[in-house]
Amino acid sequence: MKPAAAWAGLSAGLLALGLYPVLIHTAVVSGAGTGPATVFALVQAGVTGLALARTAKRYRWMALIGVAGLAVTSWYSARDGLLAASGISHAMIYLGLLALFGNSLAAGREPLITAIARKVRGYLTPEMEIYTRRVTWAWCLFCGAQLAGSLVLLATATDETWSFFVNVMDLPLLLTMFAVEYCWRLYLFWNYPHGSILDIVRVFMEEQQSGSRDAA
Repeated sequence: MKPAAAWAGLSAGLLALGLYPVLIHTAVVSGAGTGPATVFALVQAGVTGLALARTAKRYRWMALIGVAGLAVTSWYSARDGLLAASGISHAMIYLGLLALFGNSLAAGREPLITAIARKVRGYLTPEMEIYTRRVTWAWCLFCGAQLAGSLVLLATATDETWSFFVNVMDLPLLLTMFAVEYCWRLYLFWNYPHGSILDIVRVFMEEQQSGSRDAA
């Protein structure tokens, strides 16, 4: 795929990712279009569950419980189903990522960000290995903060405030995490070349596909 086409596809994907949660949150706040929004949210939750299940067999029970719970909730109330789909999708994504990053930090394993950086660059200096291990920890903390923030707001705030966090703020916070890490990396390793976002995404997907085959 040509770089221009790849960037166009990535931009279109990000636009869709940005608009979709806004529409879901709008349905939660206004109550308009709750039924269709619930259907789309359920589809998203199902796709998320399947993606999580493909990561490793031990996560499949989480996907099955989540999808079953959504189906029962949506049967009784479209709005509650919409809220549940938003929350469960958000939780499954960040639980899966937390497990992915956290498991790679176990003794005898290479941190995920280190493995990705090594494949993108071809080599890593000792300083880079230390840095990428710390970035893997940073992603663990980010995922944990997302889960904790969702739980706290779910318990203490209104449905609308909680929905704003898990739907509208999700992608901006994720992009901010990427941007902060990238800027800090440029500052620390200014005299080294850096891989593009597309390279990192490609290698990340390859790592997950390889992990899925190993776990099957």
